[in-house]
Amino acid sequence: MSNNSALQQESELVAVPLPSPKSLTLTRAAAPKAASPKAAIRRCCTAWQRAFDGYSGHNEYTASKEASAAYCRAMPVLADGNCIRDFIACAAHGMVIGAIPESRGRQLLYAAQVALTALKSEPEPPKSTR
Repeated sequence: MSNNSALQQESELVAVPLPSPKSLTLTRAAAPKAASPKAAIRRCCTAWQRAFDGYSGHNEYTASKEASAAYCRAMPVLADGNCIRDFIACAAHGMVIGAIPESRGRQLLYAAQVALTALKSEPEPPKSTR
């Protein structure tokens, strides 16, 4: 693809009307907490597919970009060890299947690394003397 056609494609994005937010229910609050890496990956892939289908009337570039964002929004919050594990699984899987661009995937994996380091450096809660 030439630089000119890439610029033209980006400029088309501004003029393309987006579906209403109500047509895509991809908010993190509505997503159930994943119980395993497989469940987290399934949730992310489902979010990707719903967003891609929701933008199917637009060009493939727009649909893929919006689907990638939906995949990332569906990823677990970096709250504890299990969530970090699931987050890493989703980031790696997303990169492998092309749902997450490599540069974005590196950022996500770095965020997981920082979260894991912070989790390890938290002091242990005091033990009860009972």
